[in-house]
Amino acid sequence: MDGAHRLYVGNIPWSTTDDELRALFAECDGVTRVEIPTGRQGRSRGYGLVEFASEREARDAVSKVDGVPMGDRTITVREDKAPTKSAGGSKKMSASTLGDAPAGGDGCRCYFGNLAWETSEETLTGHAATFGLNVLQCEVARQSGGRSKGWALVDFATPEEAQNAIEQMHNSEIQGRSIIVRVERPGAGQKSARVETRPENSSGLQIVVRNLPWTTTSEDLRQVFQQVGNVVNAVAVCHADTGRSKGWGTVLFETREQAQAAIQGFNGVELEHRPMQIKLDRYD
Repeated sequence: MDGAHRLYVGNIPWSTTDDELRALFAECDGVTRVEIPTGRQGRSRGYGLVEFASEREARDAVSKVDGVPMGDRTITVREDKAPTKSAGGSKKMSASTLGDAPAGGDGCRCYFGNLAWETSEETLTGHAATFGLNVLQCEVARQSGGRSKGWALVDFATPEEAQNAIEQMHNSEIQGRSIIVRVERPGAGQKSARVETRPENSSGLQIVVRNLPWTTTSEDLRQVFQQVGNVVNAVAVCHADTGRSKGWGTVLFETREQAQAAIQGFNGVELEHRPMQIKLDRYD
């Protein structure tokens, strides 16, 4: 389906169902599909997707529904800019997940780090609202058992709103924690691991992280350690023939101080019930 025929409906209440979202567009012609994407735990992501038979009908729906109240919220309706994935020829709309394109476009996604374990999507959205900021989409990263990883990705409507969030919310306090807010840099940490053999000669910028869960990805590593500084590259090392994780990885920082902070702050910290073993890389 052409993206021009699909609308993004943001800032809907967390309890909204597909039927309730469809009812909101009851006076609009040409609705062909309605979906409220959910996260890994089955909870609403706080936005919906509505498809129409034609671009004209989608535009008419924006003019009718954008800005109307829903519960105690004012919803946002616009053309959906995120790409739609398909598998096996399915035309089912796909939810945006961590690492996918921001709902509002480039520059609209922020990384929120140093979160308390109990901080939820609702907590973050409510905290943003106290600064007059409207969150389009929010997801707290969670381990397979549902426990928070201590960070989240939050989408705003425009790059300007994302920058406002950084300026106003960075170092603000949520549930006893001074949080980190910075622009999300998608795609970092996806470079291939370097395999050339070199003599021991540490720059002091890279750490080795061992005893990782088998499911840990390069993106997981980047997000965990981004809490202490700017991650230049993160690699979860895998077997070349099978693609299976080797249970360790490397993280490269911009400064030696950040690398040392990562060792001091995360060595022994559990990631999915496995205590990470972290030391300086002697061969980077």
